[in-house]
Amino acid sequence: MKRIAKSKLIEFLKSKGELWVKTREGFQQSDAEAFAGRASKSVKNMVLPREETLLVFFKPDGKNVDYDEIYDDRKRILFGLSPCDAKSIELLDLTFIKTSPTDSYYKQRRENSVLVVLACNSPSKTCFCKSFGYGPFTELGDVFLVDIGDVYLVKILSDKGKALLEGLELEDAADAELAKLEELKSTAESKVQDIGIPKDIADRLYANFESDFWEKIAFRCVNCGACTFYCPTCYCFDIQDVERTNWGWRERTWDSCMFAIYSLETSGHNPRPTGMHRMRNRIMHKFSYYEKIHGQHLCVGCGRCVDVCPTGFDIREVVKQAAKLEVTR
Repeated sequence: MKRIAKSKLIEFLKSKGELWVKTREGFQQSDAEAFAGRASKSVKNMVLPREETLLVFFKPDGKNVDYDEIYDDRKRILFGLSPCDAKSIELLDLTFIKTSPTDSYYKQRRENSVLVVLACNSPSKTCFCKSFGYGPFTELGDVFLVDIGDVYLVKILSDKGKALLEGLELEDAADAELAKLEELKSTAESKVQDIGIPKDIADRLYANFESDFWEKIAFRCVNCGACTFYCPTCYCFDIQDVERTNWGWRERTWDSCMFAIYSLETSGHNPRPTGMHRMRNRIMHKFSYYEKIHGQHLCVGCGRCVDVCPTGFDIREVVKQAAKLEVTR
């Protein structure tokens, strides 16, 4: 790996585009040092905004409608993502740009964003990313960094990362610095759980779709939706037209499958009428539906949903219980 002083790297990146730095709370425009742990809020809002104007429409004669699409063409450097957040963007990519039809708004943000990933020196006590085959020091993104004090160890992982750091003089890391990396990696990984997700969990959940298992786990949930808003891979959204006298705009906002109104049909029928049905859909989507479609679970083990749940619902315990379900042949 290469090395560079933190201050020098940050000063260089400021000249390459909007610099959004991970803080303890989330991402904000800054030229400060990145927080070396998992932020409380994920990077999702940077690629799929909580509120987004898609287009503005006009009715100049009160009848015909003209419109202009609104695209975010800012070049942004997302600095300090934890590996779990970088993985979450890979999963969102599968839905928004690697499946037809693509989402042009999401695609433009992704193409204009460079992911500078920072190894997670201080995992949260609720982290369980190792359960999915990667960990706090997995090399993901366009540029991978390790914080070892006053210096970042650097590894370029993509052409986009190479272009970002073009013109920056990097030095070879010293043996002592590489040894420090291994020490930090060992310590961080020892703090992360592996909850032992069975390879056939999707089949186990499918086979028990009508089981009383769902009633038991849903009992604690109050359907507040906090888990879905803090989750880096939940992507449910709503689109509405907001009209004024002779103009208006179309906006996309985050939504949640945990809300009763989310699946409510115009007729008044709701195919997911109870909290149990909504909880079943959420868990099935994470560990069964998405795996069947894309070959990966829609969870990165960041543990944020566990942190924010007001009733102590723990998805790790749900997965452990699901692993014991029988598959009938």
